[in-house]
Amino acid sequence: MRWFVGDIQGCAREFERLLEAIRFQPGQDELWCVGDLINRGPDSLAVLRLWQSVGGRAILGNHEIDALLSFSQTKPKKLKRLQDVFRAPDAEELLGALRNLPILVHLSSGGKGPDAWMVHAGLDPRWTNLAEIASRINESPHDDAWLQSEEVDFATNVRCCTRDGRRSDHTGPPEECRAPFRPWDSFYSGRTLVVHGHWAARGYYRGDHTMGLDSGCVYGGSLTAWCQEEDRIVQIPSKEKP
Repeated sequence: MRWFVGDIQGCAREFERLLEAIRFQPGQDELWCVGDLINRGPDSLAVLRLWQSVGGRAILGNHEIDALLSFSQTKPKKLKRLQDVFRAPDAEELLGALRNLPILVHLSSGGKGPDAWMVHAGLDPRWTNLAEIASRINESPHDDAWLQSEEVDFATNVRCCTRDGRRSDHTGPPEECRAPFRPWDSFYSGRTLVVHGHWAARGYYRGDHTMGLDSGCVYGGSLTAWCQEEDRIVQIPSKEKP
């Protein structure tokens, strides 16, 4: 089975419980995280080590980008929750694995469920050929300049935007986007399902051709997983206080 998991944000206990709930079998099942494995929660280091131990895969989220730029001193931030990651003896290995992650990935179900594109935050309405965009962005050198590039920034941070790609800084529910901005997915005209995270205030939702898996585990919500072949959702309630 292939499982997609929403924003974990350092919630290691919930991540572990989720893997138990879906009876995840390393080597048989496939795990894809939609970005933001780390940062706000209590144990990002444990999340990264568990993710690696089960052969997990992922796409890059904005919190991974913040961590990488802070670690390289390109854009230092006081990320208190990540100090155990930065000081770990295998920090270079863990952060190197994050730096190598792609931005946009297409995953075929082989006819056993809906095919899917996966991105952390969303798609630029001007991106009409997703395969070309994915190839170009993912294959570029993953240096600090790439991490701060316009396309990577858009894919890992957008919530509300205009048709021409202007973004707002809105973080609340989608219905509160102010004109001329709209939720990015309202501009999406593709037929392939797009699976994303990043929008905790929106929570888990399933639209016609988009699905959001960030159900705000780190804020007291749930950790959400979707099985592609069975088109099935599993949620684990947070142990964190909102």
